[in-house]
Amino acid sequence: MNTSPVADPPLTLFGFHPAGGSAAAFTGWQRALGPRIRVTAVRLPGRGTDGRSTRYGDLDSLARALDEELGDRLETPHVLYGHSMGALVAHSLAALRATRGRRAPRRLVVAGSPAPHRAAALIRAARLTDAQMMRWMLGLDGVPAGLRDDTGWLAHRVTALREDILMCGASPVTARRVPLPCPVDVLVGSTDPVVRPQDAAAWKEYSAREGSFRVVPGGHFFPRESRAEFFARLGEVLAAEAGP
Repeated sequence: MNTSPVADPPLTLFGFHPAGGSAAAFTGWQRALGPRIRVTAVRLPGRGTDGRSTRYGDLDSLARALDEELGDRLETPHVLYGHSMGALVAHSLAALRATRGRRAPRRLVVAGSPAPHRAAALIRAARLTDAQMMRWMLGLDGVPAGLRDDTGWLAHRVTALREDILMCGASPVTARRVPLPCPVDVLVGSTDPVVRPQDAAAWKEYSAREGSFRVVPGGHFFPRESRAEFFARLGEVLAAEAGP
């Protein structure tokens, strides 16, 4: 009889990308986080290459669709990570599952995002004209250098960004303010022009357990600007669940 100990299953990190983005935001994360973490970049509905899948107009509908799509994978040990819009999506999914009595994530990690009840300034960006939104997007340094002069790609990105921002503002926040049974860990850029530290720190109101708050050098896309320090800080959070 084989008496060898059975290895614990790896902790899965489900990653939710920023507004206007895609699952490509998590390229290279598996290598950076190592074998104790299984990185799963979530491709949101409507972001497929064929463009035929449904794009949801509010966070609650999207959360229900994600709960069904991810299914049994959310019944294994996992962490939800979201950047900017992705933080709101990840929180909506965790809140939905909490109300359904389903397995909670070990932790919810939110980065570059104000707490939902303090996101009004970001949501107002949907009122910008296309030209204004393009300047705003470029100012956040969220566009790869090789695409900054591609007007066709930028126009498509502006449309996707606007749709995502509108989605974030379409569901009432009060329905999702029940404290989660897991810690909420917050990461924010030291010079983020759109997320104030106090607005990010307000995420503590969304958990019944104590989480962490970490400031990382950089702006809104600090995971790319300060890659080494970002993964060091994220690794500290994940080590509590997956081991060093």
